[in-house]
Amino acid sequence: MEKKLKTQRVSSAFLGRVIEHRIPSGLFLTKEGRKWVAVDNTTRDAWTEEFSRKRQAVRWLRGKFEVGV
Repeated sequence: MEKKLKTQRVSSAFLGRVIEHRIPSGLFLTKEGRKWVAVDNTTRDAWTEEFSRKRQAVRWLRGKFEVGV
């Protein structure tokens, strides 16, 4: 199922709070050094993945593919 939520670009500190507290819900993206960190918190589970390219991170957040499948 494809997600229709808008991905929000946020700071690393904000993303850390999302991961720790599981709020707010949504799709989040930040750049940390040379990597992109994406968090899908739509189910309040804070699914987190790291990517070398922004495009990969956005596609994962949109449900275009699953990591490790």
